[in-house]
Order: sequence, then structure tokens, then C-alpha cells
Amino acid sequence: MARIHGAASAGENLSSNINFYTIYLNTLDITATGNVADQSQQNFDDLCNLINLVAQPVIMNNPISVNLDGLAPTLTGPGFVFKFAVEHGDVFARNGDAVAILKEIFEGVTIDTVALSSPANIEFAMSELL
Repeated sequence: MARIHGAASAGENLSSNINFYTIYLNTLDITATGNVADQSQQNFDDLCNLINLVAQPVIMNNPISVNLDGLAPTLTGPGFVFKFAVEHGDVFARNGDAVAILKEIFEGVTIDTVALSSPANIEFAMSELL
């Protein structure tokens, strides 16, 4: 909270490097409904919780149901695209792979009976531009 001449105002500021990430996913419904009783919302919450183990997204969209043909690096057919940004530069990078840590935290995790594995049913991409 900033205080200037007796007035106070709240605000949020993004700083540092903003890296944008995309998750491509099939075989798991991550539709964001806003209802915690819905299994798809629980699946989406689980996905976000895994990301939060390393960094908290400062910008994110709701997952979009799409045909992955031509969008994902290798996944095809119906699935979801989820995009988010974190302000910690290269937080998911290791040994020149910009998404190595994302691959590691998702590998073998089971959400709603679906075992996630890259690149079998989940893929990741990073860009420095929105």
C-alpha cells in the first residue's frame, strides 16, 4: 500500500521478467466451472496446485477446449489449452530446456484416474511474449 500526502491506495505491480507458459492437455477434463463440486473444476485446481509448487501464476486464463491438431507440439485430437504467466524468469528451466521443471512436476501425477506423462498426454511451451 502506497501512502502519499496522507492518502493511501492499494495496487499490484508486476516486475522483473514475465515468462508465458502454455499447457496442452488431452485425456483429462480441466473445464473451469467455478463450482468446487464439479470434477473438472477439481482437476483444474489440481493442475494449478502443481504449478504453485514452484511459482504462482500472476496472469492466467481459464482452460480452453480445442482441437489440438496443429496447436500442440505433437498432441492431436480434442483437448485443452491453458496459458499462464509467472514473473520469475526461467523458473521452470533446467539445462537449456525452458519447461524441464514443469515436465518433472507433472510426470506420473494422477489426476482423476488419468496418469499424466509428457509428451503422451501433456505438453508444455514457454514464450517471452504474450
